[in-house]
Amino acid sequence: MRRAFAAAVLAVAASGCLRERDRLDVPRITLVLSDSIVAPGDSVRGYAYAVDGTGIIFLQVTATTRDSSSTKRLNRISADSAKIDFALRVPADAAGDEPVSVEAFARDNQDFEVSVTDTVFVRIRGAGR
Repeated sequence: MRRAFAAAVLAVAASGCLRERDRLDVPRITLVLSDSIVAPGDSVRGYAYAVDGTGIIFLQVTATTRDSSSTKRLNRISADSAKIDFALRVPADAAGDEPVSVEAFARDNQDFEVSVTDTVFVRIRGAGR
């Protein structure tokens, strides 16, 4: 009787291992910037697009200078893809040639996280460049 019970338990456990499971998928993210330069006091513009077969739950874009940051985010998304169009402000006192790091970050419903980064540079109008 014990052997039959043990065999039945093993059979049930083995069948559980054979059922189809959700495929683990890592989000794919695209960051597109409208321009590679920005003027002080203007905005970095573009879009971020994330896609994942199991579902995106969070998408954020942040522009960071040496002393400030600007963020736009979508939270509690329940879709296979998400897109953010953004215009993130650069401080009016940003120095010429200062880099502005733009990062897009996505998380899927299995807690996989992916980020991509690009850089634009502050150009002061009339500086001869």
